[in-house]
Amino acid sequence: MASSAAVIGGGIAGLSAGIALRKAGFGVTLFEQAEEIRPTGAALSIWGNAMAGLDWLGCGNAVRGKAAGVERLALRDVQGRGLFGPVELSGSDSWLPLRTDLQAILLERLGAGDVRCGVAVGRAQEEGGRVALTARDGTLLGDFDLLIVADGIHSDIATSLLGNPPVYRGYGGVLNLVEAAPQATGHGEEIWGEGDRFGLFDAGGSGYWFYMATGTQAGIAVLDHSELLRRSQSFPERIREAVAASDPAALITIPIHSRPMPKSFGRGRVICIGDAAHAMEPNQGQGACQGIEDAWALGILAGRLPPDRILPEFDRLRLKRVARIHRDSATMGAIAHGRPWLRRGVSAIFRAVPKRVDAWQIRQRLAPPDYC
Repeated sequence: MASSAAVIGGGIAGLSAGIALRKAGFGVTLFEQAEEIRPTGAALSIWGNAMAGLDWLGCGNAVRGKAAGVERLALRDVQGRGLFGPVELSGSDSWLPLRTDLQAILLERLGAGDVRCGVAVGRAQEEGGRVALTARDGTLLGDFDLLIVADGIHSDIATSLLGNPPVYRGYGGVLNLVEAAPQATGHGEEIWGEGDRFGLFDAGGSGYWFYMATGTQAGIAVLDHSELLRRSQSFPERIREAVAASDPAALITIPIHSRPMPKSFGRGRVICIGDAAHAMEPNQGQGACQGIEDAWALGILAGRLPPDRILPEFDRLRLKRVARIHRDSATMGAIAHGRPWLRRGVSAIFRAVPKRVDAWQIRQRLAPPDYC
């Protein structure tokens, strides 16, 4: 009889985990509290490391067919001085899909028959080699050999299990898609001001832009189109044009939170993945990528080990790697939104680094891990 697994959460990490576990021979049931799986957000970067995971899941080519390739990256200051790159990424297999398209591809691969929407899981209890799930309304949902918690940064189950509640990191902003693409196809750039920054990426005929600024959660929550237009005036024309072309009603506000790194990703037969386990600041473009990597590693291990032995090996494969990326993401946030003297000093160091070193660093960062 095949082992059974429950997955809580129908986002990128949860859908990927469901596919991975089914590939490993598990019977999978995914629980999503929303009445239907509705993607939020605009676009997201899927770098070469995560594309290797999507290939293992059988979704890579479908994503490539729907996404814009990321061919070069650059980081500049508002005066136009280069801080990083531009670095050519040809051959890195990096893409910028719309979140809607990525989730649709994953859901199709998993199969809607394995998904139960409109179910809010309230409690998970391991006993006698099984994990029993109960809905918030008290309904018993069944018991399973393995439970994957992937219901995002505000997961109550993950917080109670790992003890790392999300923390606001002192900045946030707005993101959006516009019809006008950046001037260069395949180009992505970030431009730093004094405590704020804009990013602009080609999203295959559309432009994906984001704005981040230091501030309180209340201050970030009231950023509107007129204020963004005002703040964009000190940035290059292409940024001003992208903001001006945006639908004020379609702006997505995002106060930035992250979870401190846990010492383990779970307990017994319960494993937390993605933002539920290790939500990181979005400064390396690796949040969704690491959720996909979690699923990839989980699927490899689930195909080799009994359910009660998966977590220790998962921790061995993933803790150090995720911790490094988590730390690097936090460091970039501290530089961009920290004290001005720190930002200026580090920017001077960035400018002094040769482009060939920038290229080497990005190749190392985007190299796929070996989970096989």
